[in-house]
Amino acid sequence: MTSKIQPERLEQAAAWRARLAESSETHAGEFSSWLAQDPRNREAWRCVQAPWDVIGQHATAPGVIRLRRASLVHAHNAMRGNFMWPRRFRRPAMLAAAAACVLAAGAFLFWRQSRPEVFRTGFGERRVVTLSDGSQLTLDSRSEVTVRYTANARALTLIRGQARFDVAHEIARPFSVTADGHKVIATGTAFDVDLLGPKLLVTLLKGHVVVLPQSAPTVPWVPDAPRDGPGSATLAGARSRALSSDGDAMDRIYLDPGEQLVMTPSAVPKISKVDIERVTAWERGEIVFDNQRLASVVRRLNRYGPRHIVIGDDRAGSLRISGVFHEGDVDGFVSTIAAYLPIQAHERPDGKVVLTYRPGPAGAPTSGS
Repeated sequence: MTSKIQPERLEQAAAWRARLAESSETHAGEFSSWLAQDPRNREAWRCVQAPWDVIGQHATAPGVIRLRRASLVHAHNAMRGNFMWPRRFRRPAMLAAAAACVLAAGAFLFWRQSRPEVFRTGFGERRVVTLSDGSQLTLDSRSEVTVRYTANARALTLIRGQARFDVAHEIARPFSVTADGHKVIATGTAFDVDLLGPKLLVTLLKGHVVVLPQSAPTVPWVPDAPRDGPGSATLAGARSRALSSDGDAMDRIYLDPGEQLVMTPSAVPKISKVDIERVTAWERGEIVFDNQRLASVVRRLNRYGPRHIVIGDDRAGSLRISGVFHEGDVDGFVSTIAAYLPIQAHERPDGKVVLTYRPGPAGAPTSGS
């Protein structure tokens, strides 16, 4: 359609775009007359205006503001003295105005495609997002994920919090989630990634995944990839060696359904079998703990509400607890552990609840240490 429009009319339409952007009220009557002169004028206007409308839909984005400002400056300069110039110079000026409009639209479209989508949740909020390929992203409270899809890859990053990823099968376009310096790759599976303080937890719910260093190339998951041994109860049974694109050796950690990988800066990665119902309890608004340190439990509970709990001393943080709690129920949690553990709680003026160790009578045993 565009190729059939006369270049002169496109130039005129681009010139009108620049003039109207500068002062629509001043030129409104004259512009309406130009549109009414010929249906081909209206067609040329639609061609020039369409990309500008796309930019207008995102007018408040900083990148778009810069693009529009630059485009209008160029177009204004090109048109400023256009009608005072000899006729032979008018065509280049109009072409410059048209080029400015097209450049702005093209730059915006490139900017829009290159920037990732961002999905986040606040305190006590959960969110389910269906992505363009049919994959589903479920975010826990206070979580943030960025999504960048290209023709060859589906690249996501967990910035903070916890999320479940249900991946649509597409082997030619690998699906990767980067978190805390590591990358989880899958093509059709479901897994949970959790950033809990210094810990990174990756739990495979179904299918297969491989965990690589963040710097490793993202390649499609191959179901029959070689493994060092059956099962993954220990790291030795789940790790194999591969070569990166530059020839350096790197670790690949494979998981089977029901396995959880725990990585911390100060310890060797650990893989163990877990209860998937417990791991995914957050999707039902519950948190399940099984003989976990109180410090770790509190860190997770603080994700769900603005009223935080503070561990007052190391001895209190090292106590262990099991149980099922509702997200955000700070009072219920505090009263429960105070009844079953040697813990005392007091509320500070800022609303935070401080837990400290409560010594028992001399000679009396204490629980949970």
